[in-house]
Amino acid sequence: MKKTRIVKISKTPPPGWPTKSEWIEIEKTLEKSKATQIISSQASPVDRAKHELCAHFVRYCQEKKITQRELAKILGVSESRVSEIVHYRHGRFTIDKLLELLNIIKPKLKFKVA
Repeated sequence: MKKTRIVKISKTPPPGWPTKSEWIEIEKTLEKSKATQIISSQASPVDRAKHELCAHFVRYCQEKKITQRELAKILGVSESRVSEIVHYRHGRFTIDKLLELLNIIKPKLKFKVA
């Protein structure tokens, strides 16, 4: 004999979850945002190195609680270049250029290539 499972669906979100109006605002914000590029499992060693370097910029912004605009001023580059870096769209950058920029914010960082 088959057992019937009863599922209760709540009309209110669990405590701590965004309300319906907050979800709408979040979706509006995300629609305008540029998606972050993910790295393929087939990526070349150069692309993997660039991806790793970009991650340092993302972590720096999070640690210092600064915006892309503020990071652009620190690095002396345009906001669009910083946006490309923090969204891992590193096709326009060489490893040398990323290291040069990274040296501005993390001069003591050691980057090892294996």
